[in-house]
Amino acid sequence: MLVMWLAAAIAPSAQETRRAGPPPEVRELFDALLAAVNGGSAETWEAFAQARFTPEWLKKQSRDDRARLYQQIVDRFGTIAIGGVMRAGPDAPMRMNIKGSKASGVIVLEMDEGTPRRIIDLQLDDPTAASNDRAGVPMNPSMTSDEIDRRLDAYFTNLTASDQFSGVALVARNGVPVFFKAYGLADRNKKIPNTIRTRFNLGSVNKAFTQVAIRQLVEAGKVSYSDTLGSFFPDYPQAVSRAATIEQLLTMRGGLADIFGDAFTRASKSQFASNADYFRFIGAQPPAFAPNERNQYCNGCYIALGEIIAKASGMPYEKYVAEHVFGRAEMTSTGYPRSDCPESDIALGYTRRGGSDGWQSNITMHGVTGSAAGGGYSTALDLLTYVKAVRAGKFSGTNSEIGIAGGAPGINAIVEARGEWTVIVMANIDPPAASGVGSAIADALER
Repeated sequence: MLVMWLAAAIAPSAQETRRAGPPPEVRELFDALLAAVNGGSAETWEAFAQARFTPEWLKKQSRDDRARLYQQIVDRFGTIAIGGVMRAGPDAPMRMNIKGSKASGVIVLEMDEGTPRRIIDLQLDDPTAASNDRAGVPMNPSMTSDEIDRRLDAYFTNLTASDQFSGVALVARNGVPVFFKAYGLADRNKKIPNTIRTRFNLGSVNKAFTQVAIRQLVEAGKVSYSDTLGSFFPDYPQAVSRAATIEQLLTMRGGLADIFGDAFTRASKSQFASNADYFRFIGAQPPAFAPNERNQYCNGCYIALGEIIAKASGMPYEKYVAEHVFGRAEMTSTGYPRSDCPESDIALGYTRRGGSDGWQSNITMHGVTGSAAGGGYSTALDLLTYVKAVRAGKFSGTNSEIGIAGGAPGINAIVEARGEWTVIVMANIDPPAASGVGSAIADALER
């Protein structure tokens, strides 16, 4: 089974994009799902559901409901294999690209972090929804710029009208925009529209900037990939984590505690106003595992990298990336504004998660500023400027392919640079509003 996992962790010598296999416990769940669907009976599916769905989900669904879901999967796909899995961020659902004997499509799956992993929710994508149908992207690379602009404008207008998109989309050919428009509302209460200059929360896209900063400091001789967390912070509260190397932190093998969890949910979000604040928080949490024990998505690892950058450079993380990453790339609208007193050009985030049928603000779901792991803000034009800076060699060499994404409740962004094309989509609603569409457009341009 080939599983493509969109990862934000990037090895020091790799390009800006890296696709790696999922952790073993996630792969094991995928294998169990395949066996249950391909087992040929509702009874096999029910046994799988009892073992691998959460108790909360089982309470909401009757046995007949579960049998109907199984039949829907079989009727649509037949026997299945997984052609790829995309996850825009640690809190985003997984989109499983299904290759079936009858048809192909997408299953959207959310899972918990327990052992073994259990499914919180599983849904079939609506095949009629344009936002989720890659074949429905009305464009190809042979079109003129005017044709691309007209087709994509109609496409995004329809998505916005059905409340499936709110944000900005940019498509550039050889660095020059051929489509660049905004849709939906930046503030739903005040009816303030998004514009092409609106700044959006990037989620984990910010990890790319942390990677750049580490590489700069390595080249300057101020850090090395073999340096440990303990060499910079000998009193780090979790002793076992002091042995984590910079390389392990970069590739998410450091095992540090993640930000998100019960402790973060209970905490006042006003206490998270800098990367240093997040670092103090994760230092008080028990690690997920010992360094290099396994690979697991790790926001805490990148927060630690941010403080290593601060220690090695002698300035706060936020100031370092502002001067040495954003400044060098000439990104004039990228940074870490406070969400508790949003500036006029900020898109407020809205989510349907948390038990509400309608859109609700995500402001209580994250700290008042972002961190080295994510949560900064930028514009689509600034991200295009970043792509051009990377390709021009402003950050240690050129990379022809770039693929980075981020997502959380009310937050989604993706940057795909493939060949002559760059696709940037940013949204202030739940994933995969931006990442699904952005990937689809990038795929269409490779045909």
